[in-house]
Amino acid sequence: MIPFLFMICALLFFVLLFSAILNTIYRKEIAVEYRVEHYFGKKEESSSKKRKRTNLLSNPLVHKYWQIGVEQVNRTFAKKNQKKLDLLLHEAGYGNRSAVEFRLMQLLISITGGFLAFLLIAPGSESNSSFVLLLVLAIVFLFYRYPLFYLAKKKTKRIKQIDKEMSDFFDMVSLLLEAGVGLEGAISNVCSRKPGPLSEEFKQALDEMRRGKSRREAFHSLKQRVPSERFQGVMMSIIQADHLGIGMSKVIKNLTNRIREQRREAARELAMKAPVKMLIPMILFIFPPLFIVIIGPMVVKIIVDGLG
Repeated sequence: MIPFLFMICALLFFVLLFSAILNTIYRKEIAVEYRVEHYFGKKEESSSKKRKRTNLLSNPLVHKYWQIGVEQVNRTFAKKNQKKLDLLLHEAGYGNRSAVEFRLMQLLISITGGFLAFLLIAPGSESNSSFVLLLVLAIVFLFYRYPLFYLAKKKTKRIKQIDKEMSDFFDMVSLLLEAGVGLEGAISNVCSRKPGPLSEEFKQALDEMRRGKSRREAFHSLKQRVPSERFQGVMMSIIQADHLGIGMSKVIKNLTNRIREQRREAARELAMKAPVKMLIPMILFIFPPLFIVIIGPMVVKIIVDGLG
């Protein structure tokens, strides 16, 4: 039991020490990002952070070994899995990274974490080597799977943000269309004024149109890229209206009203689910203390004095 507690304490110490080191190194960058987010409502990558990342990759030795690792992973990485991971990276907002580079980062993180965990755990449990090996393998697996779990959480958060931004985005597009601006010009204007994941997706669609794609094809690929049912329904309506030649201003205005109504219905649904979700915490954490406070003195009195 004592060696196991020592392993847990050593692992916690390693995590806290690593967090403190990273916090000390990137303290200025964290402060700058916090201020930018607080005053401008968005996170922008600072020029110093970009410069550090560029300098790190521009190092010939680091770049050489990084390219060797990318080539080795690319040989063993199935094309089908590459497409799935590329799609997941794009849906999570990391479309500028390739699936091969991300898989290489996974391997490096898992190997480094397992090696450091072995250095911390092995000296305290020399007699139980099989348990140490299993624990290290479990840590390696957790470090390998955590980036995928992080991407899934970022994907869910990004979809929620897109659903939240849709009503205001299309409302501004509708106003510009009523003012006489074309659809592409209205979307470009709103994207430049309202940054966010929805604007990034529409900017990519506009770039595809400039490179020769038709509006219908660009909007169809945009619908396929964003895994949000509400957004896909809106884009399908816009594609059909554009194909049939219906006035886009009226269509987008009606879509905006429908989006707001869907958000109200979702809020009502969450409000109706709240009592059910509160039931389990109340049974486990609120009712037992109340019973102890109310019935406890009576039980103690009965035990001490008896029923008489």
